[in-house]
Amino acid sequence: MGCVQSKDNDDGQRIVVSSPTRSSGTRNHNTLQQTEIKGIGRTERMIRREQKKGKVASRPSDHSGMSRATTTATTTSESNSKGPSIKDQLKISIRDRNNGSLKGPELDPITGNLVPSEVTRRRKRAIKANSTTILNGAVTIEYAYCTQRGYYPDDPHKPNQDAYSIIHNFCSIPEDSFFAVYDGHGPVGEYFAKYAKENLPKLISKHFKQEQVQAHRARNSTLAQSEKIPFNPKLFPKLECAQYEKACKRAHIECNQNMIDTQPLVNLSGTTVIGAGFHNGYVLVSNLGDSRAILGYRNEVNGDIVNNNNNEQKKASSSSSSSSSSSSHPSGKIVAVPLSQDQTPWRKDERQRIIKAGGRVLTIDQMEGKTSIVENEEYEQDLKLGESGFIDEKGDPPRVWLADKNIPGTSFTRSLGDSIADKVGVFAEPEFFCKPITDQDEILVLASDGVFEFLQNQDIIDICAQHSHDPTEACEQVVDAAYKKWLDYENRTDDITVVILFFRRHRHVDTITHDQEEEEEQEDDPIDDTKSIGTDRELGNSQSWSLKNALLSIML
Repeated sequence: MGCVQSKDNDDGQRIVVSSPTRSSGTRNHNTLQQTEIKGIGRTERMIRREQKKGKVASRPSDHSGMSRATTTATTTSESNSKGPSIKDQLKISIRDRNNGSLKGPELDPITGNLVPSEVTRRRKRAIKANSTTILNGAVTIEYAYCTQRGYYPDDPHKPNQDAYSIIHNFCSIPEDSFFAVYDGHGPVGEYFAKYAKENLPKLISKHFKQEQVQAHRARNSTLAQSEKIPFNPKLFPKLECAQYEKACKRAHIECNQNMIDTQPLVNLSGTTVIGAGFHNGYVLVSNLGDSRAILGYRNEVNGDIVNNNNNEQKKASSSSSSSSSSSSHPSGKIVAVPLSQDQTPWRKDERQRIIKAGGRVLTIDQMEGKTSIVENEEYEQDLKLGESGFIDEKGDPPRVWLADKNIPGTSFTRSLGDSIADKVGVFAEPEFFCKPITDQDEILVLASDGVFEFLQNQDIIDICAQHSHDPTEACEQVVDAAYKKWLDYENRTDDITVVILFFRRHRHVDTITHDQEEEEEQEDDPIDDTKSIGTDRELGNSQSWSLKNALLSIML
């Protein structure tokens, strides 16, 4: 998520500098040494705003479409893996770009945008929908994915820094699954997204099994000797939400520490992650950064929304009708319900936490003295991105900076990696959310912020609902809509990744006890190729699911 720019230094010499994106650190293709940056890049939205005010005569010559320049990353350690290290791979990539050995993408001569064939080449999608079952076969989940590499005019060969996970038989439980989207950023963000993809699910599984062992021992401690249950993973109890949360939080924190200890360029590189696990009849969402999970919930006509804690279910006046099949749906609108909340300085609680940790929260205009350091009314608000209808048309979001240096400039407040940002509160503890799966749950969307930058939650659920017959088509349509929106606002596009799940019911799930799933040991089977949300740092404090509050918050 970075871009190279050329600027003149104070001595009139031409230098190459890197600039962060909305949510990244920096990217520099000339050097691996830390460098003080003097150049400035501005987003298209910022340029147009200043042109209207008469502050700039024309667009900068570099057409970067990016935001403020900061510094490049220094190498902290070498990779222990076989083959070229990340540092060497980056050098090879730099060399290929600098000597012109890589052919640039084909652009439309009129618009300057990628031609359709180039867009297709940058896109990777599921050939067909796949499926898995939950709740003893009562529900089939049909899903697909689609990811499209972004386009940066000054870095046309920049790789896709997004990744995704789709894993069945998760934690050795046949009907458990894990889905996730990773959004890398910084000089080598793609490697950090890949690292998280390869390691985070394994760490969650490890800590999950440790929690199972503890639960097994706790259960046996209450039983008479003759009633004790043998130590057999097939007989271990299912986890409660708080136990699953503890496993997830410890896994994220351990993954982050492993990154910092072993990965080069970790000071200004990292990744965000949004994950959704299915276990014991629940969907369990862990969020780190500004990717997002949203639920498409069937709001039945004349239905009463009740609290779903304690497995209570929604009852409508028309509930006497039989459960819908995979080809039919109950009446009523599908409403977008956020299952995560972006962790950015737009959120007042996150903003205050960063400042308390010793960081600064400033926009680029504030950094450059164009506006007052005192936050204006817009930045004082506690914005719920994706729900409030707010779009950052200025292209100048509040960012996180060290107290005494103009780095790292991240527009998120939690992530994996980013060891410099970690010093001022950009840590790796996810926010967690769980809810029981009900008859009214229709759609689940996990996506990187490239999808949500200009689209609202309800926009995406509406697109999915229109193509509910085919998850692959729904994914393509969401990516198309996000890509077009990017072109409306910028001369660049971010990486865009989405995983969409549709719930197909074969019988009512309201009557199924959430601990009735079969317990059968089986190895984890990864199949991919390649917030209401707690802010308490104490482990185990998960937020309860209140559908009434969630729906009312977006309908009022």
